[in-house]
Amino acid sequence: MLNRLRGNLGVTSALVAMLILELFALRSQSAGEIILIAVCGLLAVLVLFRADIRKVAVSAALACAFTLTWNGWFLGPLRPGDALILLTIVLILIANPNDGFRTPPWWVKQLPIAIVLVALLAIFFPMSQDYLANRIVLDAQGRLTQDTKGSLAMANLGVAFKFIVAIFATPMAFVGAVRIDKRVARWLGIAFACGAALSGWAATLDHFGGDFGRLITRIPNKGNRQLGFSGHPNWLAAGVVIAIPFAIWLLASKRGKESLIGLICLPGLLGGVYASGSRGGAVCAVGVVGLCVLIHPRTRAHLPTITLAGAVLVGFLAGIVPSIGHAILRATRLASGSNTGGSDTVRSMVGHQGVLDFHHSPVYGIGLQASFDASQVYLQELASGGLILFIAMQAYMLGGLWVSWNSLKRYDMAMACFCSLVGILVLNIFEADLTDRFYYVPAAILIAMVHSLDLEAEADGATPAGDVPFERADGLPPRRTLSRT
Repeated sequence: MLNRLRGNLGVTSALVAMLILELFALRSQSAGEIILIAVCGLLAVLVLFRADIRKVAVSAALACAFTLTWNGWFLGPLRPGDALILLTIVLILIANPNDGFRTPPWWVKQLPIAIVLVALLAIFFPMSQDYLANRIVLDAQGRLTQDTKGSLAMANLGVAFKFIVAIFATPMAFVGAVRIDKRVARWLGIAFACGAALSGWAATLDHFGGDFGRLITRIPNKGNRQLGFSGHPNWLAAGVVIAIPFAIWLLASKRGKESLIGLICLPGLLGGVYASGSRGGAVCAVGVVGLCVLIHPRTRAHLPTITLAGAVLVGFLAGIVPSIGHAILRATRLASGSNTGGSDTVRSMVGHQGVLDFHHSPVYGIGLQASFDASQVYLQELASGGLILFIAMQAYMLGGLWVSWNSLKRYDMAMACFCSLVGILVLNIFEADLTDRFYYVPAAILIAMVHSLDLEAEADGATPAGDVPFERADGLPPRRTLSRT
């Protein structure tokens, strides 16, 4: 292992660069030093005890997919899910330094370029301090707050780094894991669904009097809106909504164990939407479920039956227990008379400010430090990065939709990726999660899935019998071939 590292200076350089960048992104330098020591200690233990670095790297990638929706979980100043992205990359560099990675496709590459361009333009051609000082910036509780903390240049670089890790480093980590084991692509989808569902189950139980979310987030329950393992009810709703297609994909699988996992995950995800009290999340959840039923070949064949059964169930519940429907509408704040006036006022104020920011600098925005301010993602893109960031983001999303749609007949999990990406496009109207890393996990899983298919195609019939990792989208048994000698 040590000889391998000595023989490849690029590995050592990349390792040092990754750790320095993660240290730069932390909010506390002393805590960053602790994390740096911990990571180096872990690597030393792995080398000394001759651990199978390849298996550890795969485990780190799966743990990353499992925990990225838990953005309310902190160890010191660091979210473990975020650290696992870079840890996976480091482990893959050690395990396979010469052939561990493939860069993402063009529709991913163009977005980090746009982010860096926007950050540099904001640094070298900054907005006037008078304009920034008079902006209306509100926190999650609707209170006036500062526009930036510290240097404008450092704020832009910090957001840019966080953004690029989510968009570029996550798929590279997942693809690196797939190059170790092609089955990892499927496991990533399962891990993502299970992690989000666990957060949803915690929120559901907390809604009925539990206190499970606090075990992870250490945030006590307040009011009727639950957090699960996230940092905000809207983040909980977004995370579980984009994981719903993966649970439905599992539920419709012909593999018995996967169907059981889907059966356990789906109620937790739907319960998480209910417990979050998110209006946008509730609307998107219904739409995503309907889209999944329409697109998946196993459910599409029974669409009339499923529609009729759903209508009968809703009618039965409405007739026997009329209060259920009103309770759901009240919990999701869609019922008339719901206490949403304060939220609507805050959204209106910060949304109006986002429009003013875009008008003030329509080409490259007023700086990435404003990417958290507006009331919805599309306004965040226009306000912080102008048309440059907005167009690049739409190209990224459309690229993912195009690839997943064209993969529907090649791999059954493509349905989950496609429906999840559609859900994100709709969620972007209601939510403000531009730089949250879990938002970019479905696209990273899609890229890993496509790469696994490419590896299978490159094998050209060399897949060993009995070790075919894929399930065809049409539900037929996978093609089995004999390995070449």
